[in-house]
Amino acid sequence: MNTALSQISSSPADSSPPSERQSVLSFSRAELAAHLETSLGLKPYRADQIFKWFYQQLVFDPSLMTNIGKADRELLGALLDFGTFDFTDRQISKDGTRKYLFTVKNDMQVESVMIKQPSRMTLCVSSQVGCALGCKFCQTGTMGLTRHLGTEEILKQVMGVLLDAKNFDDSFSNIVFMGMGEPLHNFDNVTRAISILTDPHGLALSRRKITVSTVGLVPAIKRFFEENVQATLAVSLNGTSDDVRSEIMPINKKYPISVLLDTLRSVPLRNREHITLEYVMLRGVNDTPEDLERLPKLIRGIPCKVNLIPYNDNAGLGFSSPDPKVPHHWQKKLNEKGITATIRWSKGQDIDAACGQLVTQSTRKRK
Repeated sequence: MNTALSQISSSPADSSPPSERQSVLSFSRAELAAHLETSLGLKPYRADQIFKWFYQQLVFDPSLMTNIGKADRELLGALLDFGTFDFTDRQISKDGTRKYLFTVKNDMQVESVMIKQPSRMTLCVSSQVGCALGCKFCQTGTMGLTRHLGTEEILKQVMGVLLDAKNFDDSFSNIVFMGMGEPLHNFDNVTRAISILTDPHGLALSRRKITVSTVGLVPAIKRFFEENVQATLAVSLNGTSDDVRSEIMPINKKYPISVLLDTLRSVPLRNREHITLEYVMLRGVNDTPEDLERLPKLIRGIPCKVNLIPYNDNAGLGFSSPDPKVPHHWQKKLNEKGITATIRWSKGQDIDAACGQLVTQSTRKRK
């Protein structure tokens, strides 16, 4: 197993040395209040005001924050970096999906995707430069892991897309941590970002509007619920036998199916809350009649829904999409057994923005 996973359930925050002015994006509201009081002697409510101006009014110049005294505004400009959120590149799919390339610290790059769906737009953000998990069907896994993204680098994607959405007269209603990287491997920075996204003075998103996807890092899943992270969980199952799942998802060798599913049965869920089980369908690998027969038995007792994801042929990793009839057949059979099953057809395939396709060429060459 990659040594990057040696501290799998508690990844450190970004360890780069602090700059003279720290980014507003790197603070939770409580952390910002403490920083302002320690550095400038300002009252904690100033953090509330800054959050509202920054996240809700999209004002990034402290001199325009008119309910803060002029002298304090000048001090804020000297203490804090209110940032710029420009992206390096944007591609637009024929289906309306948009893919963004962001440059982060040390000239590294990550991708984010604004997914156009029938009734809403969903923003898919990255949490790492590359990924350590090496799932065989995922392009990001071919990059290996370079490093975790800091909280501010995660939120830079959100704010950059939010501002650009004005050019299209739309915005996102949902955020999914399903881009580059394994979110629960970068637990601290991801959960700090979520606390800001859900803060009533921040973007004020409902926990039901934020989803964190994981390949199945069992200790981190337990911590996710112990710390009451304000988001829902999606788990990539993608197999009904340990032999197959270990072949396509090496993490299964450390946390096999039985351990993973027993953990999901034991975590405390709120009333009417459920876990999403994602199932990427690979022709002849995990979409057989035997798999369909085993799946309902495996997930019995887990409050869940199953999200069937037909694989993208053009990911170029040697796997094929299922016969188009197979996902519909699976959905029907699972529904007949009382299991809510949906099919997630990929968006943005023509710009390599679909599930499993995110990979930055500059990083791959560097690796």
